[in-house]
Amino acid sequence: MTLRSSGPCVLIAVLAVAGCNAISGVDGLTFDGGGAGGRGGDAPGGGDASGGGDASGGGDASGGGDASGGGDASGGGGGAACEGESCPAPTGIVLGEQTFTEVRGDVAEGAVFMDGCPEGQVIVGYQGQTDDDEAPIHGQIQAQCGYLNLTGADPYTITTTPGDLTPNRGSYGSLPWTMTCPENQVVVGFSGRVGDFLDRLVIDCAPLLVEGDPSALHVEIGPVSSPEGVGGPGGEPFPDTRCGEGEVANLVHVMEQAAISAFGLGCKTVSLTY
Repeated sequence: MTLRSSGPCVLIAVLAVAGCNAISGVDGLTFDGGGAGGRGGDAPGGGDASGGGDASGGGDASGGGDASGGGDASGGGGGAACEGESCPAPTGIVLGEQTFTEVRGDVAEGAVFMDGCPEGQVIVGYQGQTDDDEAPIHGQIQAQCGYLNLTGADPYTITTTPGDLTPNRGSYGSLPWTMTCPENQVVVGFSGRVGDFLDRLVIDCAPLLVEGDPSALHVEIGPVSSPEGVGGPGGEPFPDTRCGEGEVANLVHVMEQAAISAFGLGCKTVSLTY
């Protein structure tokens, strides 16, 4: 706090007063980082360039009102992300409620199988067999599951490691195939072609990203890409079929009539635990 006298003390004989102590004002009193409006800078109170109202008198950016004067998030005056305390750190990942995509193909006949990954795992790819026809169909299929791992600290990263296989469904075909998402990505949808049977399958893959302010971190689905599909040109194309917003695949839903006649996904949201 800076005090400036408005003038010298004047001895007044008529009033027999010993002296005076006139203080015209106080410059730059700042307790909240907002010193640009400090007293003493107005014209009538001695506020010329030399009287305390200039750039050096407590009302400029260096007088307590700048980002370093306690008014930013790091100074405690602007409200840190977690009330001035360290934000809690996420410790892991949890999956939400089960949902399902539309099933593509012939759902009128055949055996229905809904094979989920073990608890805490999600789908990262598939393997199976097609026949050796010029227009091959999918005769067998099973999902490759994987674990989700939270690594790092501010920033955090979600990685995958191989897990279990779901049961093999179908009993047709002789040409094995494998289709896997890129490293540290998971299945979020599919597209392809279907007629009496599943002719072609293409999977949609995406990374899982930890986004948001330190006080409100959450998981988002990253950019979607599709590895080269498997199967033939028969049947008709069906539209890209995705899990819901923020969801990833954890279950393979098929109809089987020796070969695979219909295909769909089960999905769950991904959230952080603390």
